[in-house]
Amino acid sequence: MLDINLADSSGLEILAFINKHAIPSAVIVVSSSTEFEVVSKAFRFGAFDYLQKPFVFNDLLNTIEKALSKHEIEKGFLSLRKKLERSERLHRFMVESSPDIIFIVDRQGHFVFANKRAEEVLGYSKNELIGEHYSRIVEPSCLKQATYCFQERREGARATREEEIWLGCKQSDDQEDNRKNKIAIELNSTGVYEHDDKKAGERNFSGAYVVARDITERLASEKLIHYQAYHDLLTGLPNRALFMDRLKNAIKVAHREKHELAIMFLDLDRFKIVNDSLGHSVGDRLLKLVGERLGTCLRESDTLARLGGDEFIVLLHNIESAEDARTVAGKIVGAVKAPFYIDDYELHIIASIGISVYPEDGDNAETLIKHSDVAMYYTKDQGKDNFHRYRYNMSVKNNLLLSTENEIRNGLKQKQFEVFFQPQINIDTGDVVGLEALLRWNHPRQGLLSPSHFLKIAEESSLICELGDWVLGEVLMHMRDWQQAGIHLPRVAINYSAKEIEQKDFVDNIIHALKKHELPLQAFEIEVTESVLIHDMDNTINKMKQLHEAGIHIAIDDFGTGYSSLSLLQKLPINRLKIDRSFIQDMEEETDRSIIEAIAHMSRGLGLEMVAEGVEQEYQLRYLQQLKCPVVQGYVFSQGVPADEVRKFIQSTRQLLEQHKLSS
Repeated sequence: MLDINLADSSGLEILAFINKHAIPSAVIVVSSSTEFEVVSKAFRFGAFDYLQKPFVFNDLLNTIEKALSKHEIEKGFLSLRKKLERSERLHRFMVESSPDIIFIVDRQGHFVFANKRAEEVLGYSKNELIGEHYSRIVEPSCLKQATYCFQERREGARATREEEIWLGCKQSDDQEDNRKNKIAIELNSTGVYEHDDKKAGERNFSGAYVVARDITERLASEKLIHYQAYHDLLTGLPNRALFMDRLKNAIKVAHREKHELAIMFLDLDRFKIVNDSLGHSVGDRLLKLVGERLGTCLRESDTLARLGGDEFIVLLHNIESAEDARTVAGKIVGAVKAPFYIDDYELHIIASIGISVYPEDGDNAETLIKHSDVAMYYTKDQGKDNFHRYRYNMSVKNNLLLSTENEIRNGLKQKQFEVFFQPQINIDTGDVVGLEALLRWNHPRQGLLSPSHFLKIAEESSLICELGDWVLGEVLMHMRDWQQAGIHLPRVAINYSAKEIEQKDFVDNIIHALKKHELPLQAFEIEVTESVLIHDMDNTINKMKQLHEAGIHIAIDDFGTGYSSLSLLQKLPINRLKIDRSFIQDMEEETDRSIIEAIAHMSRGLGLEMVAEGVEQEYQLRYLQQLKCPVVQGYVFSQGVPADEVRKFIQSTRQLLEQHKLSS
């Protein structure tokens, strides 16, 4: 409360001071002065009210209440304004800091707002965007689609959600600017409406609020994942899944349009030799070159796929006859046979191809592929480097092989297999110095079968490893029984295939099994053929050395029929050479005797013991005695016998040798 006329100053000066310094207060002037100029100045300087003296006390109270009421209203308004300003700042911060692109467009489709993210991603400044039509940044192919998004009138659940379109980015002359030419966005938009003050309840469409997220990298990742799911990553060719999809579609078209198509199943021969000898890096590059070369033999409409390893498959669409497929297969065989050059290597491989034709050889994808696979294996059996079309009798043979595989599995479960032992005799002392384990199959219908009836089929599947493990267990069990019975334990040999030696734990399994049965490692011998030695040579030699260092003996079986060189024999830790039975059987031929004598001299020179197997006649035995071949094995002494007859045979061998000496 302030009077105008004060003892030492004027109330108007105080009002002016309060007004100048914006001191928050409500001033009620109480004065006897009624001059217009004084009253008007008081109100200009911010007086809330002006009461003239003398005044009624209730009038003063009412004026004070009004001043306080106004103060509360202004205080509330100020608080609300601060909240609104804070909310606006927060909303603007959220919009400007959003990882999403945010646009507001007017009803004609012109930008009226764009946030910072839009500038960062698209490269346009706000000034360049504001006022421009949305079509300036939309890729031409997406313009029709974008019309519904940027001029969306719907709200709520019916508004645009997760629409994918492409936007063009501003290109810069700056070479360090790595911005893309265009980006893919996932767009959500909703209509914006304003209330008509003149017409209560009515709303006017004013534009659209658009929120978009850059999904370019996500789409690229999805594209890569899709590519990886349907393509071979090494060669870039379609994989089995994509090939099957295309084949099924091609069969539908061929059925509808009444034309033929062909499948060619292709397997590379000699590729494994390249891969094992030169390494996987060279092998991978060779597969890429093969894929490229195969592509040159096909039409653009055909499909070439890699199934894995060294297997490829071809789909020939819309052929006139099976002869077309044969023509293409001939081109492929010739193309693959031509040398490949990688680094300093000239590489030679060949291909085996099987062909099946729709609809004659099958009316569905699975059957066509199966039959082309059957024909491919027939090509391999016929010498490789060729092609054959599927014939019914090929399946009959395959069914027989499959049936035999199943019988072998059942035979193992039902304990139909048995191990026989054929003795190796020292012809100077008559002692049994070794036994070779021979597998026999007590077939329920065909009787006792030798390995020649089933071993090849077992080797073509994983069954050879299962059979080998069983044979090892049986042999070691019998060796332990003989040892416990006090019988002098001769050396016992088991012949191993390449697939068995390829197993990572091959060496450990044998050593562990011998120790488990408490048998001396020196009493066990590994027999391998020359063909096994050159298969993955470095790995095989390494494993043979590990076994030899542990004390296990190593023998080369069927020596003279393979590709062994003197350098290979020097690398290997060999104890024995076993002359192949074919040389012994044909001993009457001078050439064969020369080979036997050469092997005998070589084995003595290398410090190796020579064993002659397949000795069946007296003259063969006499010749080997003259040649000083120390150990023989064959029907002249005994065929393979069951384990329970070995003890009796060992005791009677010397008598047998004496009889042979007497008869000679």
